[in-house]
Amino acid sequence: MTIHGKLNPTTHDDVLNRLAEELDIPESTFETAVGRYESLGRWLDRPNSSIKEMKPEISPQGSFLLGTVIKPLNDGEEYDVDLVCRLSARRTNITQKQLKAKVGAEIAGYAAAHSMSDPEDHRRCWRLNYAEGAMFHMDILPAIPDAERFRQLLNERGYVEFARSAERLTNEAISITDRQHPLYAQLTSDWYQSNPKGYGLWFQSRMLTQLHEEKRRYAKRGLVTASVDEIPDHKVKTPLQRAIQLLKRHRDYMFKDDPEHKPISIIITTLSAHSYSNEASIAAALENILSNMHVHIEDRGGIRWVANPVNPAENFADKWAEAPEKEANFWSWLEAARRDFGMYVRGSASSRLPERLAEAFGNRIVTRVLGTGSAAGLAMPAIPRSREDEAERARAAVAERLTTGNTSKPWQKL
Repeated sequence: MTIHGKLNPTTHDDVLNRLAEELDIPESTFETAVGRYESLGRWLDRPNSSIKEMKPEISPQGSFLLGTVIKPLNDGEEYDVDLVCRLSARRTNITQKQLKAKVGAEIAGYAAAHSMSDPEDHRRCWRLNYAEGAMFHMDILPAIPDAERFRQLLNERGYVEFARSAERLTNEAISITDRQHPLYAQLTSDWYQSNPKGYGLWFQSRMLTQLHEEKRRYAKRGLVTASVDEIPDHKVKTPLQRAIQLLKRHRDYMFKDDPEHKPISIIITTLSAHSYSNEASIAAALENILSNMHVHIEDRGGIRWVANPVNPAENFADKWAEAPEKEANFWSWLEAARRDFGMYVRGSASSRLPERLAEAFGNRIVTRVLGTGSAAGLAMPAIPRSREDEAERARAAVAERLTTGNTSKPWQKL
């Protein structure tokens, strides 16, 4: 959501911030989506709901939770609002198929009561389509809490210390429905697992310093009377979130003719968060992220591995082995992003900045940000570049890890 005034940009970082604001979901659309999924949550928990005794809870996941949503590339496309419907149940008492059917029946009742079309049955979730003017649809994933089983599997796979020490993250693990699971219709303890809320907590930990700083700035602008701690996270954006929004749109535009094989958002988001060191400007964040993304791609026995930070046994890049073009496209995109953003944040070839931005993001959005002006001659934001500055930042990061245990890979120790 746009939170800054529409002032003429005076620095390159202003331009980057304005670009990211233009890409962000409008606040009115965000608030409408929140209102709609809260309404669905009340329906699922109403007195005569068939699943009320299962204590249904609706919560966001994915980019909607992380604050990295971007507008669809094409005007006719909708926002995809990903939700988890968590229910109190045990795998020994219900099958995935039964759980999904129960949730689906209630969602269908909600749709009928609100004169909506029937929900669509997708592989893992139910899709609820709203009227054309809403500009979004909701994917609702049925799930049950499963922290105990999740920690058991971590122990079995050798991540004993992580299972013991990262309780705050592992407590949020869930088992999910998936109709392609071989035991989908049978009672079994073997369900696919996920942990979107744990991932959200990890992601937040990677930008906590700047999140607090942005909230202080927000409060100082007099936009709220609440204390800094009471300001909702979604009211502000950190340089990490803005950088990810810019990188995702750069990726979308680069692969607009081949969206099926573009680098997936969870890989871009995870590698960006690993690389981010709480830089205070978007330009500095982009420089650090793009310089260090590759460092966090592991080689496990010849297999490229982008580990889920809250489940190191899960590889976000598992499709790279099956479809080598996906890995090739990631490296092609990273090279292009380094070239395009590097030219901008370092201020070289300033006379071509509008053209370069237009090539990476599309002429329409750049025109809205720059108007009839030129990006040439804009002042550069302060970006630490000297070895002394970088060394001091590295020392501070090590000191923080030693005192707080804050690390991008919580299963690893210094």
